[in-house]
Amino acid sequence: MGSNPVTKKSPVVEPLAGCSPPGWLSDPDRLAAVAAAEPPAFPPEEYEDRLRRVREAMADNGLDALLVSRPSAVEYLCGYFSAETIPQPLFVTAHDLVLFVPDFEVGRAVASSVAPLVRYFRYATAHTAYAAVAEFIAHGVGGGRIGADSRTPITMIDVLRDAECDVEPGSDMVDAVRIVMSPAEIECVRIAGESTERGVQAAYLAAARPGATDASVAAAISGALVEQATSRSAWQVVVATGNRASIPHSTWRGVPLVEGSTFLEFAGTHHRYHAPIMRTFCKGEPSPLVSRLAGLARECVAGVLETARAGAPCDEVARTVSKQLGTLPEGVVFHELFGYPVGLAHPPHWMDSVPFNITIDNPEPLREGMVFHMPGSFRSIGEAGVGVSQTFAITATGTEVLTLGSAEMVQL
Repeated sequence: MGSNPVTKKSPVVEPLAGCSPPGWLSDPDRLAAVAAAEPPAFPPEEYEDRLRRVREAMADNGLDALLVSRPSAVEYLCGYFSAETIPQPLFVTAHDLVLFVPDFEVGRAVASSVAPLVRYFRYATAHTAYAAVAEFIAHGVGGGRIGADSRTPITMIDVLRDAECDVEPGSDMVDAVRIVMSPAEIECVRIAGESTERGVQAAYLAAARPGATDASVAAAISGALVEQATSRSAWQVVVATGNRASIPHSTWRGVPLVEGSTFLEFAGTHHRYHAPIMRTFCKGEPSPLVSRLAGLARECVAGVLETARAGAPCDEVARTVSKQLGTLPEGVVFHELFGYPVGLAHPPHWMDSVPFNITIDNPEPLREGMVFHMPGSFRSIGEAGVGVSQTFAITATGTEVLTLGSAEMVQL
């Protein structure tokens, strides 16, 4: 993460189910070159602490082992990431950490993972290999109690149960652990916020050019996000202009920017840690409706940042801010979501963790080290939409905003 590269040992790499070993694995120089190609984002102590916390959670829940298949949770524990999207499970016990990948991904495992053991299966028959992975795991735990996260292939769960293992599906405890972030992780989000701000400034410059379209603004944002980044965003750049800004999750389609509000939403990243924002700019004088929506959005974000703190129940924060907003004008829509967790994420979205939202339905207290995106978007469907937001961390005394710039509509 910092300026000093972190080195790592090459893992033990072994075939599974009769898979032939890649030739380069037997060449020590090539193996060392692959292992050194990508220094880990964090020092060994960071991964050790994460693993310790997850193992404590396993013990508290009576689990002998845990199967982790959500890509962001796998990366959280061992650093592994790849552009490949098929399930590549991580097997965790009190003493072992084993990463399972296709043979074509062995290079990625050696380059990015700190797992001490990598087992690989044939890429060409990956759809049938999960049974062999499950058989290996069943043999290792001897019928013990295994947690399996919600991304675990059903084939693996069936094979484990056939082997008389007690499988607990939906055990997303890695996500429950990682929702409280370390100082090093929060620093990654802070750096991501700098990338996000480059996207914001690029958007304003592009929007001011003659003939600007929603697509040209999106292209400028995308270029700014990537130019100095270490990773890409898990979700697309959203640009919606005119009355299309009033339709949630609409995005660019190659049309000219119109008078009135244009809605933006995107995230800069650093090592796949995300710092999303919403921003809105207005061409020309804002209408009374757009001005009212902008005021509500600004007030909503400010209310959350002033109210949230470690120990505060989520529902109390949501009710307090909702009361501050008062009754919304007729026809104005707000999702009543006053914050959702963000951080390390893989596609398809930066909302890539267990639900722990700041809503009137969640009585759980906020904890120091949690990081949220507060999406202050207000819309009059079919007419106009305005959104502003910040990404922020929960501290002992309040909040720390990790994104840059003010959460206010900008007039161009």
